[in-house]
This record gives sequence, structure tokens and C-alpha cells, in this order.
Amino acid sequence: MSEEPSAEAIAGYYRGLAAFWHPVAKTNWGEGPAGAELLGRRLVLARLEGEVACFPDLCRHFGSALSIGEVLEGRHLRCAYHGWTYDREGRVVDIPARRDSPIPREAKVARYQAREEYGLVWVCLADQPAAPLPRFPEFADPAFRKTEAWLPPPWAPSAPRIVMGSLDDTHFAWVHPGLLGDREHPEPPEHQVAREDHELVARYTILQPANASIGGEGALERVDYRNHATPTAIRLVKSGPAGTYVIFHAVCPLDWNRSQVFLITARDFDIAPGRDRHYLEFEERILGQDRRVVESQRPWLLPPLASRLMLYVRPADLPLIAFQRWLEELGVPHL
Repeated sequence: MSEEPSAEAIAGYYRGLAAFWHPVAKTNWGEGPAGAELLGRRLVLARLEGEVACFPDLCRHFGSALSIGEVLEGRHLRCAYHGWTYDREGRVVDIPARRDSPIPREAKVARYQAREEYGLVWVCLADQPAAPLPRFPEFADPAFRKTEAWLPPPWAPSAPRIVMGSLDDTHFAWVHPGLLGDREHPEPPEHQVAREDHELVARYTILQPANASIGGEGALERVDYRNHATPTAIRLVKSGPAGTYVIFHAVCPLDWNRSQVFLITARDFDIAPGRDRHYLEFEERILGQDRRVVESQRPWLLPPLASRLMLYVRPADLPLIAFQRWLEELGVPHL
């Protein structure tokens, strides 16, 4: 039996996530057009008339990539092949080879919804989003010091598997011993799980090494977690003796088996800008440990709960059970 999902399952995965907002780039990508990927599609981003526009990365003429073109006077996107030029709605407004003739009505490309938030460009491929952007209220809170978004190399698993890896707290002792967990205390916490405002929220309290957010390996201390998950993003809010530390993971599903993590941290303590690198280096270390495990998981797409291909156990796996049940209700398909 092949490890890869069927073509029908992959198409269903694309359809199920198309109506959600996904990050595709940082807002400071540069002046010209930029290529991006989302759910098996090539996209182009361009800032036209002060707004981010997103189109298929495919000229309507001969299918060359618009991302290798140029932006004209901040208003139009011109293809590098024959100069076909598009406005911010995706309509062709100039065909240099036939300026004496009307432009065909079919000379246009689709425009996808795009917006900027949290220093990222977000895109929704559907006409009507199924939910608002993932919430990150600390980003606008002046009490918090925010790091710039960090992008590790793309991961191999599907986006929901990466979110589940962060939602799963019982792996801390085994994958992150001495950093986030202690193998002398592998017992699961008591979880409180609920759906709130288009999110799955899991609350619990655990013992973690002191100063875990910057790699300290001191005595254990109590940390309260509040995790806010969407199908492809999670915001982990950790409250401990030092203050509140927030990890925002927004995952772009590049394809069914490739995903790009966008990571931003926020903290209301130790707020000197020079300390940012310590927190990002720690998160890079944690993600490196997670990646080895999550990329090994099979099948690629989540099997249905009813199949029992993954044997969840209570109470440890309660947040994961609730998350996958929610995905299935949202129509995000499985294997």
C-alpha cells in the first residue's frame, strides 16, 4: 500500500482549507512582484495602488510567471514575456502588440483575497472566508515585545499535523526533556477544552524547567498554558513567574505534504530588543526537535477518528481528539 494519499484525498484537502486565511509571505518582501505557494497553487503578490494584490502566477497570454515581471509606477503588474499589463483587479489594461485594437474581455486573471496583518501577507482562495484571521491580540499590545516573523525551511508534513504537534503537551517530556518537560513527571495535566470564536482553546497547567522560554534548565515551576488553535495556526500563551510569553505559529499549507511555518513571539518581560535573538534561537531549537518527529508521522493526511489508525488515549490526548473532531466537522478531510 502506498504511503501517499489518493488524488481524491489530496483534492479534498485543498478544498477543505481553501476557505481559510493562510500566511504566504512577510509584508516586507520588497518592491517588485513576489512568488508564493498555497495549496498546490503558484501565486504572485504585488503591491498595486497601495494594496496587496494576489493573482495566479500565470499570465493569461502564454502562461509565463507574473512573479518575474515588474510593477509599473506602483499601479500595474507587467508580464516579462510580452508586456501584458494588469491592474489591481487582475484585468489586462495594456497589450503592447495590439494597442490599436480592443482588449479581449477574457484578458484577465482571478484575484484572490489578500490582506496584511501581524507583519504577514494572508491569502484566502475562496470567495467567502470560513473564519476570520487567527487571533493574535498581543501583537497590537504595547506591553509586549514582538519578534519579527521567522521562517524555517519548509516542513514535509501537512499543516494540521504541525498544529497538532504544538497542541500536544504530553510529548514535552520525551521530545524536549530539560527544556519544556521532565521525564520524571510525564503525567498529563488536566485539560479544559472548548470552542470559542472560531478557535479550539485548550487550557492546562504543567511543571516546566524554570526560564524554559530561553533555554534555562533550572528547577521546575508551574506554567499556565492557553492554546488557541485553528486548522492551520496555533497561538500558545504561557503564563509563568516571569510573565506572559506568546508563541504564534501560522502554517501555510504549500501543498498536501509541504508546509511553511511563520513564527512570531511576544513577551511582556525581558523586553530589551537585543534579547529577541535568544527567544528565536530557543524556538528554533524546539522546532528542530519537533520537526524530526512530526515529519516521520504517517499517513500524510490525518486518518479519520473512526478508523482508529491513530490510537488516542484519554485524558492525555483530549485536546488532539477535540481538534481532529473539529476538523472533520469543518470539512477539512482526512485520508
